[in-house]
Amino acid sequence: MQIEKAYMAAGVWGLFIPKNQQFFNLFNQSSTINVEMSQLLYKAVSGESKHEENMQFNQIDRLKLQGNDVKHKVYLASAKAFISPFARNDMYALASALNSVCDHIHVASRRIHMYQSDHITPSIKELSSLVLETSIELDYSVKALNNLKNSDAISALCNKIKQLEHYADTVYSKAVSLIMANEKSSVELIKYTEILGALEKATDRCEDATKVIESIIIKNK
Repeated sequence: MQIEKAYMAAGVWGLFIPKNQQFFNLFNQSSTINVEMSQLLYKAVSGESKHEENMQFNQIDRLKLQGNDVKHKVYLASAKAFISPFARNDMYALASALNSVCDHIHVASRRIHMYQSDHITPSIKELSSLVLETSIELDYSVKALNNLKNSDAISALCNKIKQLEHYADTVYSKAVSLIMANEKSSVELIKYTEILGALEKATDRCEDATKVIESIIIKNK
């Protein structure tokens, strides 16, 4: 960026770039945590061992705490920083959006774990897979922010996330319709609809994060 070149010319490059890299590292760490959580979630709904499933859910709980910690680190660092890679309110927004993805993956995992469903439907597996896909694409988008000149590539990644989220909406709607038509137990109906809803909302939060990223790109062109 031009401001980085200016500080290099002024001989103070080393004073400011580490701070910028610190922020990028934190954002990258946050998006990586989301990918790791979604991978564990997908493994949990795809496996056959209850012991391994419980271990995966417990690991998701631990990663959730790490995600919260990263968000707070961004807030604290932003408040103290003399210069940052982009506007402070955008940094807060991005940290919050990424942590919201973390929160909703955790909610989905807790619902599946809490209900101890013995029958993971194909739609639950498919939505879990879509949570993983959107998390991975979001991770690519966040890491690409290290160079804001990559605006076209970042926009393409954001569009991919929107397409995946739209498909998740379709999977969710069809799954809920199918369950409502065939499930006789109201208790089981509530369980499955809550699980499906939590998974779909996790993909929604990935799309929400793309709106923050796109806003950052526009402001820094």
